[in-house]
Amino acid sequence: MKYQIRPMTVADIEAVVKQEEEIFGTSLGYDMLYTELTLNEFAFYFVLEIEQEVHGYIGMWLVENRAEIINFYVNTPYQGLGFGKELLELVLDLCQKSGVEFLSLEVRKSNYRAKNLYQKYGFEYAFVRPRYYSDGEDAEVMVKYFEVNK
Repeated sequence: MKYQIRPMTVADIEAVVKQEEEIFGTSLGYDMLYTELTLNEFAFYFVLEIEQEVHGYIGMWLVENRAEIINFYVNTPYQGLGFGKELLELVLDLCQKSGVEFLSLEVRKSNYRAKNLYQKYGFEYAFVRPRYYSDGEDAEVMVKYFEVNK
């Protein structure tokens, strides 16, 4: 299986929006992703391309000494094969090299699989955002702290 992880382009947005809707039931939307890719100097987005088709992505904001994962998925048929780990490790490496002190994210309270992955990489539970998602489910905010050489 040929795959690569590469920077996301405007040409990838339609596939990402469609897949977000299939996986999450909602999407960040074409307009937001377009703005992120073309205007937001703090945004870093990467896609997982398998056999020349997009099957996942991760997006983050990196501002000074902090970062936040905006969204992250791997298409269902490709989950459990290590692609999620590779996407997450790419972002963690970028944070480490950029001198980030902490990286945060929101995850559905019911998404145990994702929470387990994050915990394996050193993320810790921080607090709950009540009714964060459009269906009313709470989000748990998780944070990973990095050692920064000063």
